Amino acid sequence: MIIPALSEIKDKAPVEPGEYELRINKVKLTKSNRTGRCGCMLIINIEGQDDAETIFHTLWYGNFDDGAGNSYDGDDEDKNNTMWRMVKDFIRALGLDPENETDESDLVGLEFTAEIGYNDGMGTDDDGNPVKLGQPRNEILRVL
Repeated sequence: MIIPALSEIKDKAPVEPGEYELRINKVKLTKSNRTGRCGCMLIINIEGQDDAETIFHTLWYGNFDDGAGNSYDGDDEDKNNTMWRMVKDFIRALGLDPENETDESDLVGLEFTAEIGYNDGMGTDDDGNPVKLGQPRNEILRVL
């Protein structure tokens, strides 16, 4: 035997939709392979739910240049402002001041309450046929 039977190891799974306490465990800069847009990926655990899947929540930026090779400038002014307003609203909902720069250390360890929804990973193609887009997962619907 190289690997024992793993039937006793529970799989992680999405939780039922509802209100949960969350904790940001990791933050990293990310870039969309499809659009080239930069963003901040928050890797979040659901507190008290040991078997819950980790939540990956990305704050997509508008036009951005960090001076270290990560940049995006494909938005017109309206789209740029819309994208940054969504980031601003989320940061404010976490209790942080969007008028100040937010650093990784401001986010890691931050606990907050949010309404969590369920995404079954399904969508539709151009003809209206169901297609699998990904794995079932939880999503943050709103910060409370």
